[in-house]
Amino acid sequence: MKVSTMEMQVFNIFKAYWGITMNLKRVTNAKLIVVLRKKKHVRYLICAKFVNRIGSALYNLALLTLAAKQTYSTLAIALVKLFENLPGFFDPILAYLTDRETRRLKKAAWLNLFQVLIYFMIAFLMLRVQMPLALFVLILFSNVASDSIDGYISNMFAPFSKTWIDHSERRAISSLDIVLFSLSLVLGQFLGAAWLTLFPGQFFSLSLLNALTFALGLFFIRKIKFDDTVKTLRTVKEHFSIKDFFKKMKLAYTHMQERHLLKIVWLLAESKMIYASYLLLLNVAMASNSELRFGSYAQTLAIWQFISFIGLILGSFLRISWLEKIKYDQIIILINITSFLAMISCFFELSLVNVLVLKLIGTLLSGYMAPRYYTDLIQQIDEEHLTRVESLNNFILLLAAPFGTLQATICLQLFGLRLTWLLELGILVSFMIGREIVIYRSKNK
Repeated sequence: MKVSTMEMQVFNIFKAYWGITMNLKRVTNAKLIVVLRKKKHVRYLICAKFVNRIGSALYNLALLTLAAKQTYSTLAIALVKLFENLPGFFDPILAYLTDRETRRLKKAAWLNLFQVLIYFMIAFLMLRVQMPLALFVLILFSNVASDSIDGYISNMFAPFSKTWIDHSERRAISSLDIVLFSLSLVLGQFLGAAWLTLFPGQFFSLSLLNALTFALGLFFIRKIKFDDTVKTLRTVKEHFSIKDFFKKMKLAYTHMQERHLLKIVWLLAESKMIYASYLLLLNVAMASNSELRFGSYAQTLAIWQFISFIGLILGSFLRISWLEKIKYDQIIILINITSFLAMISCFFELSLVNVLVLKLIGTLLSGYMAPRYYTDLIQQIDEEHLTRVESLNNFILLLAAPFGTLQATICLQLFGLRLTWLLELGILVSFMIGREIVIYRSKNK
């Protein structure tokens, strides 16, 4: 099948799906418009977060494309997928450190400037496309440093959702944030893909472009003129304490347990672990098999991100009546079923269009659930604990992704791609059956 025909099929699927979803009940966004008009500081903050996320997403696709060009491509792709989740391991520590931050916008500006300098350094490291493994790993660590800084800035901004936004406005703002988050991923990936398509191998100039995005984020942060004072549980003079850190994380864990949030977090972690394994296998399959690509490898990754954006934006802003009536764990089951069917399609080497349609459905469900979940999280957690609870929540979820990637990498090296597909299917089915047994026993008790 020609690429143009495949792309037309994808377009027709989007067209049909859009026609269906437009008939569903949706929430009015008049309140959102009023908030953005009235609160200039919120508007600038959203813009700063948006362009910073574009900067964080821009190079992920570039690194995957660079990895596919190396003689050790399978190992390189696996390392990229492992390293992109590495900042999540530092997130609880960074959240702990933000407890001492009271005037946060000035610190965020300095950190943005440091990100600009990081990508200037990466630009010079990227003057050669073919590189030894050690240099490739150094570039990955530099990208991790930038993403960790972005995580620190996000932690500092977290309490503003409580102090700058009224209770009645939070779900609308959360939905907008989810949409802009997914849009930033798509724009970043597309910008990277377009650049590498027009200028193949120009990773140097792409690094400079990435530095420019963080410079733009710095511009918006400097435009914010508003009181950014945040309550803190620790004094500025207080030093980092491992004992105190674990004490605070335990307190955050207890806080989540008391508010019955842990069950859904662990279910989400399980789902993320499976998805991370599946995504690595799909990336390896696309790099080695031209039948699983639309054009180049970079273009296929960009289309994949575009599918994610479509699903997330529809799920975030549309209110589907039957979804409103079901619980979080039931939505997660539906997401896992889409992953199962996608793995089946990959194993039998069916059309990539099938996989993309299943991806669309899965991200639609995720896009619906995310703002609902984070709105509940913000409403239930006190301002003083919000940064650590949100960070612990993200840490548990991000911990699952590298674990799934690691086990898939080991299986790839030991058994090869085709047998690993079967193993991942077995793991997914085992998790789904085990979860239902636990739920059944808890109901009987």
